[in-house]
Amino acid sequence: MIISNSNNFAVTRAQKTGGASLEIYFLESGLVDTNNDIYTLEGGFASWEEFKAYNDAHDNLKYSELPRNLYGYDYLKDAQKTYQEILADGQAPADMPWVGTIRHPLHWLASLYYYANVRRKITAAESLKKYGHYTPYDLHIAQKVSEPDASFDFVFDEKWEDPNVIDSLKAQTSYYPEHVQLFNIENIHEHVSAFITAKGGAVTERIEVRKSDNDPTYYLENLSADRKQRALAIYAKDLTAWEAAYAVHN
Repeated sequence: MIISNSNNFAVTRAQKTGGASLEIYFLESGLVDTNNDIYTLEGGFASWEEFKAYNDAHDNLKYSELPRNLYGYDYLKDAQKTYQEILADGQAPADMPWVGTIRHPLHWLASLYYYANVRRKITAAESLKKYGHYTPYDLHIAQKVSEPDASFDFVFDEKWEDPNVIDSLKAQTSYYPEHVQLFNIENIHEHVSAFITAKGGAVTERIEVRKSDNDPTYYLENLSADRKQRALAIYAKDLTAWEAAYAVHN
């Protein structure tokens, strides 16, 4: 999350959409007053200066190599606030220009699936203790649900009423206002660079978007056609937003 009162724009990040990389683009651009504007950093760093010092001391790590939990995960409560939550906290005016990232719904679901099943590999109880919440995919671990079709049915049928499931699978577009300018993650560098240049900021070198350890191809190839259609119906607004962003920027 970034609220730049100094240059009149805000950035929010839906989960698993490259939003953390988006924040770094803007923090590198000079368009954020790191002493007075509001912003969050991956890893829970307290300030941009602390982040830079850590990076310098570790031979300029690629952003994708930065430890996500260096100072715990509490920062995510602020980093992944929705537009409505930011307004409720009085952190930005409703009409402030807004930017964010969007991902094709099926690729987004595949990323969530791999993040929990390949990277986290913890049960819901362990996740609740460590993070204060759990994802539907954490529920897989204890019940050994792993194949894409069985996973989909488990999440969207058996566990759909679970508050943690609903929260972790809320639509990407629910994080943003209607007037948001969205960049599709596939070409994030080109999109953000154009926006930053128009604002008079400095464009940094391409930032590698953090990815899960496994290619989502397996999930996408093994999720049945009817389940894909159901997912696209559930996330129809996200699909429309992704298609619109793709049409504008490609």
